[in-house]
Amino acid sequence: MQMFLPLHAEKFVFFSIVLARLGAMMLTTPLYGSRMIPLHIRIISVFVLTAVIAPFQWHSSIAINGTALLFTLLENIAIGATLGFAMLILFSGVQVAGAMVYQSGQLAAESNSNDPTSLHGPPSSQLLPWIALTLFVAMGGHRLLMTALLDSFQSIPVTGGLLPERLLDTALHMVSESFRLAVRLAAPIIAALLASTLVVGLASRALPQINSLTVGLTVNLWATFLGLFFSLAVVAYLFQEYVYSFLSAWKTML
Repeated sequence: MQMFLPLHAEKFVFFSIVLARLGAMMLTTPLYGSRMIPLHIRIISVFVLTAVIAPFQWHSSIAINGTALLFTLLENIAIGATLGFAMLILFSGVQVAGAMVYQSGQLAAESNSNDPTSLHGPPSSQLLPWIALTLFVAMGGHRLLMTALLDSFQSIPVTGGLLPERLLDTALHMVSESFRLAVRLAAPIIAALLASTLVVGLASRALPQINSLTVGLTVNLWATFLGLFFSLAVVAYLFQEYVYSFLSAWKTML
């Protein structure tokens, strides 16, 4: 019986390392880490997926050493978290676009959220994030995430070396691309809002008796919905392009 104890201990170590990488990804990704999914469902999903992935890593060899094992766990947590943060940066760009539209139209009261992976706030500023989340699921983004994570075990095994050298450069590139996405998504709607504001301003000059504030809010609301409706195809195309771009950049970094 004693001869089998090291074997079981090694398998438990591999299970823990895979759990660290997978759990870090699922806790930081906007879709998997959202509070909309109950905590026990997320925990069960992580353990089930780990139980499926871990047996494929048993062919590797690892020294069961306290210090080395701790560094290996931290490295795998960092690798999984980088994938989750890549998607978080992408969705942050969409949220910035929604905030830009909201600030341009002034459609609702301010609202703050302490959860960086949730979709909360004024309804008018959350149109784009909710549409982006729907598009992400419709295009199979959750499957693309799992595929990227599985591919990472080939690029950097569970017992692999240090973190990628291009981590900082890739993170900076993703942040800049996220702001670029925000501007490209918000530009058509902001243009429609500027046009509606100009029309309301001209109308208030021609008809001083109308309540320009009430009329302006109503016109801005309709301009936002119509601008988003007519630019929905462009939003879907841009968001899908950036999802593939971010995942490709993360894979290239490895």
